[in-house]
Amino acid sequence: MLTPTRRWFLGAGALISAGLTGCGASERSPRRRTLTALVPDDGGTRVIEAAAERYGRSSGTPVRLRRVPPDAYEAELGAALDGDAGGPDLVFHWGSGSIRTAAEEYRVTDLHDLMLDRPELGRSFLPAALTGGHVNERPYGVPVRGTRPVLLFYDRTLFADLGLRPPADWTTLRRAAARLTKAGVTPFALAGADPSAELMWLAYLVERLGGPEVFGRIQAGDYTQWDHPAVLRAAREVKSLAEDGAFGDDFADVSAGGSATARFARGRAAMHLMDSREHAALVDRFPAFARGQLGWLPFPAVEGGKGDPKNLIGTPAGYLSAGDLTGGRGEVLDFLEEFSTPEHTDALLAAGEVPVTVAAARRLGASPHPEFTRFQYELVRDAPVFTLNWEQAVHPVWRAALRGEVADLFSGRSTPRGFVRNLRERRVAAAQPG
Repeated sequence: MLTPTRRWFLGAGALISAGLTGCGASERSPRRRTLTALVPDDGGTRVIEAAAERYGRSSGTPVRLRRVPPDAYEAELGAALDGDAGGPDLVFHWGSGSIRTAAEEYRVTDLHDLMLDRPELGRSFLPAALTGGHVNERPYGVPVRGTRPVLLFYDRTLFADLGLRPPADWTTLRRAAARLTKAGVTPFALAGADPSAELMWLAYLVERLGGPEVFGRIQAGDYTQWDHPAVLRAAREVKSLAEDGAFGDDFADVSAGGSATARFARGRAAMHLMDSREHAALVDRFPAFARGQLGWLPFPAVEGGKGDPKNLIGTPAGYLSAGDLTGGRGEVLDFLEEFSTPEHTDALLAAGEVPVTVAAARRLGASPHPEFTRFQYELVRDAPVFTLNWEQAVHPVWRAALRGEVADLFSGRSTPRGFVRNLRERRVAAAQPG
């Protein structure tokens, strides 16, 4: 319910009744007010800044970025989503988990009908990436940064020396892990000090075993799905890997700030499950390894599982969501269209990111690393479903519990059944009134 003070975000119905319908994709609003966008002040901000400068020159409407240090961004985003007066016109986020409550309370703009009015805006992006900004199957964000699927990186030289094949299925992966352990090589680097790295394993296994619907129901509030057989088996699989030494003896002490990457690049581990930023980290810190030994592949299929092996887990893209458009609907939508242009695609490629526009396929050769860029792009293009990382997808209030339970599972402080039971009971208890 909107308060008497100006709410930052309005629902799509209010926008359309205010007379948005009929604004064509090529129209520019005559207004010249300054647009504001809340963004994290990280390395990727420059591509949004470049888009803002291009739009400002072409339209005469300035766009001011309100930069926030990354470690403070979640809190600042939450404050903006509370709907205080004077908030930004747009906010950046990594997917639907951060904006779910605001969307359901009509404080984030539902773009469905607006994309029907401007069809090229919706059609410009790969479907799997666009859905990362959906809440309850409605679009609330436009992709503005590159895609980051979670991939299985492997050491091609180690595999060749031991006569191993890159694992396309779970059975082959387990056999390779056993062979590597016998040879004195840790099968998988794992930054166990950061539970988000452990969550990647569970998320993919649940998806491969039960399909994307299992976590989709959990995300939507059906906590009984923590009891789904796919969740229990996934927990048993990672528990078994940990007990067999597949992650090494001290993975719980390995940091996410580069220690796992260093172990992998120095031959102390043969594989590393990580999002696609791992490639850039290796190119930067271990260029010889990245150039001569690095291989990559999708997460393996699980025999008998219901999930399509083409489905992805990770970060489909970074998004901008629109706020109160009553003071300048045309400008905000025109600015969002800037992120579907060839100029923005080229800026992403130059920055080492993988764009998610349909037209980007013809421009991938301009990437500094075209082979890896094309591999990522085609995975996202062909993915039936691209599920947001669990930690980003769940409501912020659930993250601490999820991180704690997964850390306990991997470390041996909890059992697979305890993991399932504790998550279900925590979620149900937290959902009770009073």
